[in-house]
Order: sequence, then structure tokens, then C-alpha cells
Amino acid sequence: MRVLISTFWITKFGGIVEYMHSMIQAFHELGHEVDVVELKPTQISQSQYDRKYREIESGAYQKKIVPHSQSGGYCKDETSGYFYNTYYGYFLPPSNSIGVYESDALERWRKLTETADIILWNFMPTKNSEWVKKGKFDFWWRFYDLPKSVKQVFLVHDAYFNVRACNVSALKKKILFLGCAHLAAYQCCSEIGIRRNLLLNPRYIPDGAKMPKIPYEKRTTDFFAAHMFKSMKHMEELIAAIPYINKKREKDDWYKIVIAGTGIEYSYMTSEDKIKSNYMCTKKRDPNLPDKLDGKISLWNRALKFGMEYRGQMSGQAVFTELQNTKFAIDPSWADHYAKYCRTHINGFIIESMMHGAYPVLRDYRGLNKESESDDIYDPLFENIRAVIVPWDATPKQFATALKKARETITPKQFLQDTKHNFNIVMELFNAKRNAEEIVRLCKGGRKLVKQELERGEDSENVQRITKEIMTDFFGIKLPIEWET
Repeated sequence: MRVLISTFWITKFGGIVEYMHSMIQAFHELGHEVDVVELKPTQISQSQYDRKYREIESGAYQKKIVPHSQSGGYCKDETSGYFYNTYYGYFLPPSNSIGVYESDALERWRKLTETADIILWNFMPTKNSEWVKKGKFDFWWRFYDLPKSVKQVFLVHDAYFNVRACNVSALKKKILFLGCAHLAAYQCCSEIGIRRNLLLNPRYIPDGAKMPKIPYEKRTTDFFAAHMFKSMKHMEELIAAIPYINKKREKDDWYKIVIAGTGIEYSYMTSEDKIKSNYMCTKKRDPNLPDKLDGKISLWNRALKFGMEYRGQMSGQAVFTELQNTKFAIDPSWADHYAKYCRTHINGFIIESMMHGAYPVLRDYRGLNKESESDDIYDPLFENIRAVIVPWDATPKQFATALKKARETITPKQFLQDTKHNFNIVMELFNAKRNAEEIVRLCKGGRKLVKQELERGEDSENVQRITKEIMTDFFGIKLPIEWET
């Protein structure tokens, strides 16, 4: 079968690019033809593409940017031949990167899709000024107006989907089903009247793969976290804890703590003159902070004084290599909205940590809101993954205490047992090839099979309201859409 992984432009991809990379490998290994297409506000020229491609391939591009640049960390997808990075996703040639305002955009898109069997969509236009800078973009729905022989599946990566992207409900006649990457995404889509399947955030794992058995004692990085610096990630909470991890230890005996990633919050956190007050050391955030430091030093600079190492924007392969050398991999994220649906969030970094034998550190969302206290929340991943659990409201010292306790009490034998257990969970539940097989099976069965097997929600009043705001009020698209094919 011919599979296209398609997306409308988005400002930042994050772990979604590794999702794409893994699925490309999986489909290819299963014998399918797979390609990537992006629909963007602007069109790249062949000369622009060739020049940047040569610079990336030679290493000159990485050398001319600062380590924390969002443009850093490109690596090559050997299956597709394209380069990609964590922030901007795939860097595609003009043949696969279509400027939607070009006069021949729809014609080029239809040419690309005329032999496609399956299209996996990552994103669609929502309220973003970039889509209306060049005029009205009231025709974007036409990119979904394809014959029923092309099975269109929409991938849901975000538990805010029922708020930020629920205008997918206007496309329900063209979308075969929603593929939800985690439990929170699946649950939030109960408010959308399109059938849905739980296809947990996949990573490519070769058949018969075994966990890298790098002994605990030889893993020289004690704590590692590589994330986009955005509000939900709460990287500042981990950074605020770092002084308490190494405090009272001799400098030669400090634990090795590595931080990586970039984003707008990184810029605010490290700025000399535009730093947010939330990123300063204060007694309000940290009741154990010495009085003399209250409001006097940034979280970032204090963490650097206690041994934090910052690696900038790492490539996906560099993250994997570091994880194989890491004891504890930390995801400090939490979000009120996610807490309505799950006990914790298993994101791509944590899945990768379990693939490479690092011990995961997760947040406990219980207590974030009224819904999070409900016994009705079913989260088997939280119950079965062996991890260090840190409450969402832990103080910096409490966060550090949980990390130090794990570092000092988990024996090499327990570490090996628990990480092997977690690796087996990844093999079983987060396997890209199994996801690809399931997508192909459902697409071959069509709407009849999907109707028999998959659950469907109903458009809530909130979803109907937001859909109208996005489709009609913002883009000027009349609802319901009158499809032409």
C-alpha cells in the first residue's frame, strides 16, 4: 500500500517527529511505500532547499548556530532520505512541501495523493495568524476532499484536542478514524463524533530486539531530561530541585545531571533582562530557599552552580545515546487538563528511556483537580510501569529528595529487573510495527470494520461551539461542508 504521512504546518513538533520517524520505518519494513508531505503557508524553492540540505549534510549548518537554537539537532531519516529535527519536523523538498497559497497547490496535492491508499494526518489549520497573513484561507478543507478510496486517518497527539483542534469534527465524513497516541488523548476525544482507536505513541523496535544491558554502575549520567521548554513540561521545577540534589555533597562527588532541549520558555528562563518572575528563586516557590537568595538569582544560574550540564538542542540519535548512559530519565511535566483523564503522562522521552534501559521518573497528577481524585480514572500504564513517582506539587527539596532516594536505594539488581519489565511493556504496547499493522487492517476493512470495532463519541456543545469559532468565524468556511468528491 502507499502511505502518506501528511501535516499542515505547525510551529513546533517536539516528540511527534519521532512518532513520524518510527512509523515511516515500520511501514517500510512491512513492505509499504511511505512518504512525507507538508502543507505550509509559504513555498520553499529548490535552490533554498538544496543549499540548506548541503549545509546540514556537511555539518556546516550546525556549526553556524548556537547550541540552544531551535534549528539544531538535525539527523537523517535513512528510510525516507529526509533530514528532520525535534522542533521543525521534517525538512522536505519543494516536491513534498506545498505552499498552500500557490496557484497550483491543490493540483499538486491531488497529484501526490491520486495513488495513495492511506493518509495519516498530524495537524490541520486552527486559529493561527500565519494562515491568514496572505489572505483568506477558506479553502483548506479541499485538501481533505479526496475520493473514498483514500483512507484518511487523523492522529491525535494532544489531550487538548477537544479544545484546540476539535474542528476535526467538521471533517468527519472524510476521516475514517482518530488514532490516539495516549490515554488522555483517547478520553478527550469522547467529545468528538468520530470513531477512535488507541494507538499508543510508537517507537520503531526491530523484531527480536533486546534492551541494551548496560550495567547500572557503567551508566555515568545520574539524571537526564531532554524536553521542549514549554509551560506544560515544567522544566523549571526540575531545575529548581537541582541544588538540593547536590547540596551537602563534595563537588567531586556531585551527581551528574544533564538537561537538554530548547523553546520559548528556555529563552525566558535564561534571559538577562526578560526573565519571567516565575523563573527566579523565591521563597514562594521554594520554602527551603535561604533568605539571602530570595529574588536574587535565577533558577537557571543557581542550578549551574550546583553542577547542571546543559546540552542544547540534541538530535534524536544523541538523546538515545545519552539514555543508554543514563540511570534515571526525568519527565517533570504535568497539566491540569491531562489530570482529568489519566494519573500521569507517558510521553515520547519516557518511552525512549524505557527502550534504552533508563529508569523513568514521572509525576503523579492526583490532586490537581476534582476529576483527578475520581476512582473512575483507569490508567493501567501508571499502575504497571515501574518508575520513580514525584507528586505534581512537590517542592524543589521534595523533588530532589525523591530523586536522591531512588539513586541511593535502588540496587543494580532491582534496576535491571525493573528496566527489563519496562522494556517489555514498550515492546508490547508502544511498537510502531504493530501500530502500522493495525492501521492497515482497519483501512482495508473500511467503514464497516471501523464501525464494528471502534468506539465513537458525540460532538459536545463545547466542541460544536469551538468548531464554529474556528471554521466559520475565523476561516469563513460555511458549515456543514459541501464535499465535492
